[in-house]
Amino acid sequence: MAHVHFIGVGGYSMSGLALWMHQKGHRVTGSDMNPSSRTERLERVGIPVYYGHAARHVAGAERVVYNTDVRPDNPERAWAEAQGIPLVHRSEVLAEILDQYRTITVSGTHGKTTTTTMIGHLLADAGLDPTVFVGGEVGEFEGNLRVGHSVWAVAEADESDGTFLRYHPDIAVATNIEPEHLDHFENRFDRLVEAFHTYLSRVPDHGLAVIGIDNPVLARLVADLSRPAVTYGLADTADLRAIRVEPRVGETRAEVVWGGRSVGELRLVVPGVHNVVNSLAALAVGHHLGIPWDTGLASLEHFHNAARRFQILAETPFLVVDDYAHHPTEIRATLKAARQVTRGRVVALFQPQRYVRTQNLWDAFVEAFQDADILILTEIYAPPGEAPIAGITGEKLADAIRSRQHPVYFVSDMWEAVPMVKSLLTPGDTFITMGAGPVYQVAQRVALDPH
Repeated sequence: MAHVHFIGVGGYSMSGLALWMHQKGHRVTGSDMNPSSRTERLERVGIPVYYGHAARHVAGAERVVYNTDVRPDNPERAWAEAQGIPLVHRSEVLAEILDQYRTITVSGTHGKTTTTTMIGHLLADAGLDPTVFVGGEVGEFEGNLRVGHSVWAVAEADESDGTFLRYHPDIAVATNIEPEHLDHFENRFDRLVEAFHTYLSRVPDHGLAVIGIDNPVLARLVADLSRPAVTYGLADTADLRAIRVEPRVGETRAEVVWGGRSVGELRLVVPGVHNVVNSLAALAVGHHLGIPWDTGLASLEHFHNAARRFQILAETPFLVVDDYAHHPTEIRATLKAARQVTRGRVVALFQPQRYVRTQNLWDAFVEAFQDADILILTEIYAPPGEAPIAGITGEKLADAIRSRQHPVYFVSDMWEAVPMVKSLLTPGDTFITMGAGPVYQVAQRVALDPH
């Protein structure tokens, strides 16, 4: 078996691929800048992980895998290229793996990780024993990979860099489309929409496109699609609908309707109406595969989400929650879910990510926090190499939100929020951190030491 080296092996997708290849008998090594729970898991199963990047880490490798964030001047990537060692993008490796299975892929601006996890969970409960690649830590999978022994695989398909077009799914799920990551699409939303049309059009005659019709862009795409398709959502026009949705403390209930006929009651312990919609995608996939409605509904009743997806870290004296929400649509959905479960106020700490995203979605961010009683903003967290944009700062965003007469505080460093949060919270309140950066560490600190 080949020696495969992964640059940035601690990433969610990269670590899952490394684990899969290790379990299939390949010699695997990897490198990353810092240790994490994912690199520690790799080391526990015997995969050597180097910290920092150096050309010597690639010695002996017959193939080097990188992801979109690994720049051409990375010393390992540059050395591999100079030595003529094949360089392969992460998505190419995943495509090669998925070609060995009958595949279900999930793409969309929001909800990919939760929907992928739900589908994998439902199929496993129904005895289909799928392999699942997911972009988050899942408790029941003990990580971000489930290795099954059947013909089925479930995987997130990343639309942000266009790599979702590398796959050939039997079932293609599209949750929604919003104008995000347009730099990979010539800064044109219509190019992103065209890419989704191509993605959904690739399902075979025996396959299925599963489409979230509550999203107006996807609703328009359905009319132009010549492939077998099923729509899902809250809309009256959806093939698979949720009606009489009842958010409660501790659970959400809804009646599920297929073709105008009730097929049972959905009960979810994960909060939020958006998760009711995500569950419909999983039920639609299960139905296409012959899984009875009652089996699917029973499975989802004990579904628990991936880490950083409304992850409850503490329940007393106040609820402490962390969520990956970093786009205005996700923030609104997450805060509505927090409002559903809280017995008191919702106190939110948000860390914006990327200057260009903050600039492009400025007005939407300003309006996204209506369900927070108190909001704390940090400075923008930017990945290495992204240059600041004049006038785009966390403090100015806080000022803009405050102009809507919303209680807003700004902290230049996220750790400054810890004593502030502790002084603000009272028993029964809900404290939630949101963002794609390290802001979750604040929630962890408050959960461990609330006083």
